[in-house]
Amino acid sequence: MRIVAAALGLTLATGAAAWAQRADRAVDQPVVRSLNWFSYVAADDIRAACRPGGRNRVRLIYNALWEEQVRAYELFLQPDGTAGLTVGVLAEQGPVTIVSGITVSELGDITGPWRMRRGQRLLTAAETAELMGLMQASAAFGPPRDGLRLPDNDFWWTVASCRDGVWGFQAYHYPTDRFANVRFAEKLFSFDNVAVAVNRPRQLEPAELRRDPNLRPGRERADRWMLVVGRDGLRAR
Repeated sequence: MRIVAAALGLTLATGAAAWAQRADRAVDQPVVRSLNWFSYVAADDIRAACRPGGRNRVRLIYNALWEEQVRAYELFLQPDGTAGLTVGVLAEQGPVTIVSGITVSELGDITGPWRMRRGQRLLTAAETAELMGLMQASAAFGPPRDGLRLPDNDFWWTVASCRDGVWGFQAYHYPTDRFANVRFAEKLFSFDNVAVAVNRPRQLEPAELRRDPNLRPGRERADRWMLVVGRDGLRAR
């Protein structure tokens, strides 16, 4: 347990340093992710830095049931019309992300099963324009529906953006709108080069009726969380 505690302390320390360098790395390691995930989805870092003359960027989160798969896309728009795209995929996390029960065979890889799998590529000006056009057609830059609820065990998208100093936020929830207004998903998936198949939305029982059978009676929703959308972003938790 002392070894595990030391490893977790190191993870937290390195995660804090990474936060200052690149926001997506603040959710790479599972322990640090548990502290920063909601701020990352809310894109607090993008919003705080959004000002005229600043960097144009978009962060899209596809929550395909938290315990099954999450895909995060960071789009960095360049002055020449191209864009850098980074992809992070969390897959098969299980109902709870904990490391205390792991048998440590290699200390350096203690959190390996829960790390993001990553990819990146450069989009041409034509590809970028097409993707941005599809986002525009999807009303991806806001405003969102105030009060929309995003359970961890449902399918949903969030889109946070800063373009020419203007902050924007949007969210889509399946099955509320069955993603009827999401025009950008297939094009974005076509650029995704992480070798983990996309977890497509499917019809499920309402989120509140689904339980984790591995938790003891009375604790079936102990690992559940809910995000709520406000007028221009996520409401504070």
